[in-house]
Amino acid sequence: MKRFLSLMLLVFVVCSAMAVGIFGNAGRAVADNQTIINFPSIWVGKDSKAVVMNELITKFNQENAGKIKVVVEEIADYDAYEEKVKVSIAAGQVPDLFITKAGAKAEPFYKSGKLMDLSKYMDSAWQDRFVPGVMSSATYQGRILAVPYEFGVTPVLYNSKLLEKAGYTEFPETYQDFFVMCDKMEALGITPMSQMTGANAWTSMLWYSQLLAAIGGPDIYERGFDDPAYLEAAKLIKKMFDYTTSDAVGATATVAAGHFLNERTAMLMNGPWFIGRIKSEGGNNFYQNIKVAPAPAYQGGKGEKGGYLGFVQALLVAAKQSDHNKEEAVVKFLKYLTEAENVKKLSMSSGALFVIKTEINPGDNVEPLQGAMINQSSKAPYIVPHFNMSVKPAVATEFPQALSALVLGIKTPEEFIATLKAIDTR
Repeated sequence: MKRFLSLMLLVFVVCSAMAVGIFGNAGRAVADNQTIINFPSIWVGKDSKAVVMNELITKFNQENAGKIKVVVEEIADYDAYEEKVKVSIAAGQVPDLFITKAGAKAEPFYKSGKLMDLSKYMDSAWQDRFVPGVMSSATYQGRILAVPYEFGVTPVLYNSKLLEKAGYTEFPETYQDFFVMCDKMEALGITPMSQMTGANAWTSMLWYSQLLAAIGGPDIYERGFDDPAYLEAAKLIKKMFDYTTSDAVGATATVAAGHFLNERTAMLMNGPWFIGRIKSEGGNNFYQNIKVAPAPAYQGGKGEKGGYLGFVQALLVAAKQSDHNKEEAVVKFLKYLTEAENVKKLSMSSGALFVIKTEINPGDNVEPLQGAMINQSSKAPYIVPHFNMSVKPAVATEFPQALSALVLGIKTPEEFIATLKAIDTR
């Protein structure tokens, strides 16, 4: 009998351990009666927001000790993070809170029916924290299914020391002058820019977006692939690969960024979230040599000098909850993350921009590169979203492969456009 009871006790312990392993921190924690919020986060490790985000979460947990606890699952690799979230949702195990990009990346999540509807919580007081117009990125079929958070602008980051070697103290204002500068750099053994076709072809996709706006104007996405601007932009993005590293085809964002950070290239198109890496990963005096500029204008194009790319870069998304107390706990944490002072700390420490209204005071030590981006974007004649956010998800998915084929000469510029157009019209 004792042996039987012992065996039953062992089975109970094993089953309890398995239950914890299967369900993790989902639901209400029974032991201490506090609500656990599972938050897989990309803002960890070397991410420029990691330190302050950790401080904010620690403070929230302390202020809500015994009631609410945010448990962070650290996933430092962006591709691995996106894959985990997609797999989790497909399996019906939606994280209590997660991060996603806006636009095409968010749409499948909106359609899943597994997200918390924040409409009833998003009253005028909460909405007033956000800059005008951004809530549309979080709205699907009349319901607010996410919280807009990080805002992105993507100017050209350039190494002024390397440009000066080629005789330039200012960044070229037109693409004609831009390519002249690239030729001078090449003659001196300087690789002008980082490009890539791996993953989502991020940096090169941004260059293509800038070319489209410069050639076709800020309303280019309203006119579709028959507009000649798409073809001309394809020809120029192909030309840019004549001025990049030998590993650009197939290279990921990590590779492209690494070349720039190690001064193997002079230019990289990226956003304010990259400032932290410039500070922490660049070599001696690297940060002091980095400057910011709008992409060049296209002579005879419909765009204007100083045009910028801008978009809601990241959304905070919550899972639909059956437990009302947990739903309110998640909302409380979301409101905490969108408090102006907390966002200001994140912004000033990382260089990232956010869609929550904050005040910059005279005594604030604004990061210079961040300040330059704010100043240039505020003066821009237009701010348009990038290509991947403006086309169908299937087109954005095909873009890297089509770009590789274009660069390698497998497809002509005309065939490159035809490939994207065929997917767009399906």
